[in-house]
Amino acid sequence: MRAQKRLIAAALSAVLFASLLLVAGCAPSPEETEQEKEYYERKYADEPEPTGDVARLLDVLDGCVGGQYVFAGQGNQVTHLFIDTMYKKYPDYFSDGRLEYLRAIADNAAKNGYDYPEDYAWDCSGLWWYAASDVLNLYGKPVDRTAQDTYDDFCTPITKDELRPGDLVFVENKDGKITHMGIVGRNGYIYEAVNGFCGVVLKRTIDKRVYYNIVHPGKVYVGANWNKFGRPKIFE
Repeated sequence: MRAQKRLIAAALSAVLFASLLLVAGCAPSPEETEQEKEYYERKYADEPEPTGDVARLLDVLDGCVGGQYVFAGQGNQVTHLFIDTMYKKYPDYFSDGRLEYLRAIADNAAKNGYDYPEDYAWDCSGLWWYAASDVLNLYGKPVDRTAQDTYDDFCTPITKDELRPGDLVFVENKDGKITHMGIVGRNGYIYEAVNGFCGVVLKRTIDKRVYYNIVHPGKVYVGANWNKFGRPKIFE
């Protein structure tokens, strides 16, 4: 009986170990596989180079990559006053080390001066409105709207297959509410103020949203895939 129990225990341990290996092997990675790279190279080989206002927009967004994420940010300096103001309004966006991370940035910037973009902050819709409205003045007046408003009031719905640089991608939740957005760049790359764990990135997340966690190095963040798509009316 004891021998049988030992055999069962050994078998269960082997199954558990194999399961752990399988999970580790299937863990999402922010890096593209070689197969994915080859696929995207073929897919976007003939994509025209953006021109005009779209090209200017992407140039502005290039300068934002590496910045921070703060809810309601639209190119704001990461000061203690800004952090404390936003923390009082939206405390849920500063949990799990994010508040301490941002305060350390504010401390360093106060002592050594503000570097752009790493000492500045945006949120997902704020990134678009900062570039399109605040910097380029494409709307003729300052605009600051949510992701939902941006889709509803400023975009024409399109399909994923119709996407081109300058278009917008969105995440709609199960309740039909748009909660997040990004901006399409060249060759399937997306400009995105992801969240307080990941900051502002330029990644090829058109088919999968996996990111490095800059607050907790070694961890990754996996987001819901883009499922709504829009063309800004100013680019039609």
